Amino acid sequence: MLGLWLAIATALLTIVIVYFTLFKILKFLYQRYFAWFVAFIILLSPFTFVLSQVRNLLELLWIVLLTPFYSVCVLSAVATIWIARFYCVSFSVLIIAQILLQRRVTMNEPNKSKDNFELFLARHLKRHVCFVEEGKKGFSRVVRRGDVFFHSLWKYKSFFLAFVLLSTLTTTFASSTSLRDPTYSEVQQFVAADKTDSSPYIIGSYTCANFAADFRSNALRAGYECGVVFLYFHDNTRHAINGFNSTDKGLVFVEPQSDVFVDVAVGKRYQTEKNISPFKNDILTGYYIDW
Repeated sequence: MLGLWLAIATALLTIVIVYFTLFKILKFLYQRYFAWFVAFIILLSPFTFVLSQVRNLLELLWIVLLTPFYSVCVLSAVATIWIARFYCVSFSVLIIAQILLQRRVTMNEPNKSKDNFELFLARHLKRHVCFVEEGKKGFSRVVRRGDVFFHSLWKYKSFFLAFVLLSTLTTTFASSTSLRDPTYSEVQQFVAADKTDSSPYIIGSYTCANFAADFRSNALRAGYECGVVFLYFHDNTRHAINGFNSTDKGLVFVEPQSDVFVDVAVGKRYQTEKNISPFKNDILTGYYIDW
């Protein structure tokens, strides 16, 4: 009993230390670098979705103890495309908003902007005049153009970063449109060829969510639309498998740990094989498919 209370006290102390540190970081960023403060909030915001899936106090304590960073990493591994789209859109909007605000400030202080540019020329291009005077005109011209080029590149770095993020966003949509729903026969062939089931199950390191994520990644590489299916049971336990929306038989579900086709129906037992279930209370209360 003493050991249990000691473990709870240690967990609570860890939570206090971790989240107090996060609060200090957020306070510092808010006071000094507001754009980075917003970026940090965006980075951790998917944690709110993880919290929304919590069903009891013990699970909430465990999720909070793992910190938002771990939860975001796991969510990114399972729902990679949607997380990538969310980050690309959010950070692009943040960068563009920052550019517009800086542009407004610059327009209000035109003389200061001119002075800064003249100061740049004085610092970085003055030495090249010496090269010209010493007869090294060709080398000076190349170096001067290089300085101007890299200065321009640095000046518009925010535009460049926003362009990269939006290009990545476009790529995720382009890649998803190239996928297709397979036939049931193609699903059977893919499941037979896939090697995800050969990976060992490691408690706390490589679990059902990892099996489902790897299985889905292999299916996407093969050109098939595949979803991760989250199953919810009566005793608040959860499980992750995979699903295909086959063109001839509709939704079909696969257990990636054993390559067994399973039936998923709310209110009925979940069985990986005939009359065999890996859960004590295997009555399914709900499920969610992340495509």
